[in-house]
Amino acid sequence: MLLLTALSLEQSLALNLSPFLLGVVCLLCPVALALVGLFVTRRLIPHHFLSQHHEVTGAIFGTLGTIYGIFLAFIVTTTWQYYSTTGANVVQEARCLGDLYSNAQAFPPEFRDDVRRNLREYRELAVTREWKSLARGEGDRETAQLLRQLTDSYANHKVDNPAEGAFFQESISNLNHLKELRASRIDDAASGLIPFLWCVLLAGGTATVGFSFLFAPRNFFAQAIMTMLLTGVICLTLYTIVNLDFPFSGLVATSSEPLQKVDMK
Repeated sequence: MLLLTALSLEQSLALNLSPFLLGVVCLLCPVALALVGLFVTRRLIPHHFLSQHHEVTGAIFGTLGTIYGIFLAFIVTTTWQYYSTTGANVVQEARCLGDLYSNAQAFPPEFRDDVRRNLREYRELAVTREWKSLARGEGDRETAQLLRQLTDSYANHKVDNPAEGAFFQESISNLNHLKELRASRIDDAASGLIPFLWCVLLAGGTATVGFSFLFAPRNFFAQAIMTMLLTGVICLTLYTIVNLDFPFSGLVATSSEPLQKVDMK
């Protein structure tokens, strides 16, 4: 139940909030909570008691911070790789679309014009409608229906000569690849980091920031600033993960520009 809640929470934050509000939730709120936690800790635990254990606290905090830092870096790297793959898939989809359009020149005029008209309409729907749906983690039904119509057109076409057959086979391969890339694009729009990893990330971040409360320098304001910086860096990293997890929404949303640049004249 906790894992499902973590998944739905990440989706709700990434897909329903503006980048500014997402930044407030992921950055400002945790920093404020950390300051409250530090203030309460200093109020409840005497300064002399905390200062007696600085050596042990420092050693454990260093180990904890190193482990959490390595884990956090691994998650960011993996998430970035998936984000980059999504962008590369959009470029591949544009290339398949361009190849389908150019290879249609080898077909009879009636079939060629029908295919090219459907391809232009597919590009238009993908750019104007489906990209907006992807920002909500969904595909577009009209775009899917048009892709099925295009598939039916190829399925019902009869090849008249070997030269046309070679282009037809290549077009079928590109069409299948196009459908696979679109399906991957839709999956990427709605799939984030698995909930278990989010639970580990949040628990590790909470433990790291909370452990910093156990230090007791004489200057409270200096410790407050250090706590804010530590919390801010951790939360900024988590904010980055949330944005990269859903590549068609947020500050770093993947553009439809590769599809728009396909020459369909």
